[in-house]
Formats: sequence, structure tokens, C-alpha cells
Amino acid sequence: MACLAGYALAAQSAGSTEYPQSKVASGRILQFGVYTLLRGGEIINSSKTSTGKSVSNPVITRDRETNRIPLIRDKYMAYQYRLSNLPDIRFAKLRRVLVHPPITLPDGSVTTGSDYTITQKVERNEVFAFDAYALNEDYEMVEGEWIFQIWFQDAMLVEQRFTTYQPEQES
Repeated sequence: MACLAGYALAAQSAGSTEYPQSKVASGRILQFGVYTLLRGGEIINSSKTSTGKSVSNPVITRDRETNRIPLIRDKYMAYQYRLSNLPDIRFAKLRRVLVHPPITLPDGSVTTGSDYTITQKVERNEVFAFDAYALNEDYEMVEGEWIFQIWFQDAMLVEQRFTTYQPEQES
């Protein structure tokens, strides 16, 4: 995943060291678009994902900000998000949901998404993280809407939508 070292965490107001627990957890998208792999990115098996595969430790860079993702092998649709006003915990268990157009896997089964738990480090009651989907296989080249969601407890904090298309349809 991309390095987050350049991002500063929001400072608490001067003179206050207590975190106001009455605030409600919230989230927002910081950046999104089509990305290219710079290095890393070994394809591994993963029982959590809709295709049974995952990409480990990719370093990606954004080509451009867009919700329209061309179906090109080894391109990524990705977004960075920030969750705020989390409780005083070291790690947050988050629900990561992906809904996508039907994909027919090599074994003939059809998948339309995934839903699993991820754990993210919490610093100063915030999480900064990336989420991405790599288009690595021919069977993943399906047109349509892809919906990514991050949930904390029973609340959806961020949602990012992308639409995939065949590149010859670009206008």
C-alpha cells in the first residue's frame, strides 16, 4: 500500500488532552481514482476476497482522479480514506464491503462481492488507510458499478463508487 508518512494527523485543540467521547465516528474520502503498480504486488490466495486472490504489499501511484476505471490488466481502482472521532482504542476492527458486477470465476461459480473484517491502527482517534482492487485476471474485466464501503460497528463511514468500462468506450 502507498506510504502515508506525508500525511499529518489533525491536531487537538490547545490546552485539551481529553478526547471528547460525545463525538460520533465519521469518515471521508481523501483521494480516489485509477492507479498503477510501482512495485511489490505479489498475487496470493485469500479466502476473504470475492475472487479468492489478493495482492500483497503493493506500492501504487495514482494516474488520475476519476470514478471511471478503464478495464486494463494490472490497473487498480483505489481510494484513501480517513476515519475520525473513533474511541480511544489502538486498533479498529472495520467491516470492508465490496459489491461489484457479476464475475464468473474459472471454476464456473459467480461472485458479486465480498464482506470481511480488516484491522487498522488507530492514532489520535483516527485511521488513515487505502483500499484498492487490482484488475489482474481476464475474468475480472467486467463493466459496471463497483461499490466499496468501510463500516465501524453498525455505521457505514465511507463509500466510494467506481464504474468500469472497456477503454474503447472512452470519450
